[in-house]
Amino acid sequence: MKNKSKVLVTALLICVAAIGVNGTSINYGVRVHNEGIVIDGGEKTVGRNDADYKGMEKYCTDEEIYSCIEDAYFSTPVIEQILNDGRCLAYVDQLKAEGWIPQDFTPAGSKPSSTTQTETKAETPADNQTATSETKEQPKTETKTETKTETKAEPTQEEIDAAWEETERTEATCTEDGKIVYTNSITGDTKEESLPAAGHDYEVTETADATCTEDGTNTYTCKACGNTYEDAIPATGHAEGEWTVTKEAGMFTSGIKELTCEKCGEVLNTEEIPQTCPLPLAAVIGIVVAVVVIIGVIVVLVRRRKNI
Repeated sequence: MKNKSKVLVTALLICVAAIGVNGTSINYGVRVHNEGIVIDGGEKTVGRNDADYKGMEKYCTDEEIYSCIEDAYFSTPVIEQILNDGRCLAYVDQLKAEGWIPQDFTPAGSKPSSTTQTETKAETPADNQTATSETKEQPKTETKTETKTETKAEPTQEEIDAAWEETERTEATCTEDGKIVYTNSITGDTKEESLPAAGHDYEVTETADATCTEDGTNTYTCKACGNTYEDAIPATGHAEGEWTVTKEAGMFTSGIKELTCEKCGEVLNTEEIPQTCPLPLAAVIGIVVAVVVIIGVIVVLVRRRKNI
């Protein structure tokens, strides 16, 4: 009898404990559901502070916003908008795991993590294959090089003659020789070829004409180096033209005539033109005076005779 009583008491205690555990689970479930209504795959459709998310984005850190999301401050559409605004991106996987946002949601401007992993996995074998290929090909390259070196034949004279290449050139100037240096790519020998000086190539670049009395000059300049020199042009000398009367002769005055150079117009000679009257003015005056005196004497003598 006592054993049966113990069994009944034990059974009652187990039932009470089970009821207590279930009650706790039910209360916990009710608390979660009261924080935000849950429908269709865990999407939260109601939030207590949906209208305040902009202010929290401006003044709160990502950690603080995430804490508010866990306290059911925001509904799923608002949480998605927060993520699209670039906030709380580090908590995307946690929010999906906790059922705050759908599993297929991807924030604007970011790629799904699964895609990144797939790309990384796809690229890794290619790198491994490249490394393996390089490792396999390296011994083959070395073997071929050694074989070629051992079996390489001596160059023929024709090949040596054809292996000369110009490696240096110094151009000749008007007064100094130049040279060309050739190097044989097979033997390494060098040889030189002389380039003789070309000499000046002058042309007349300036001329000062000679005059009748002064020399002129021709200036010559080398086309290649610019060297210059001058060559004198002798004076041409005067060329006599015709006599020109510059002052006509009068009856008692002489005239003037000049001889000028027909090139430069310089007066070369001057001559006097005699007066047209053969007697000088003084002689004419003397004759006139003498005639007047004679006439006067005759008149006086005639008057005296009449008076007698």
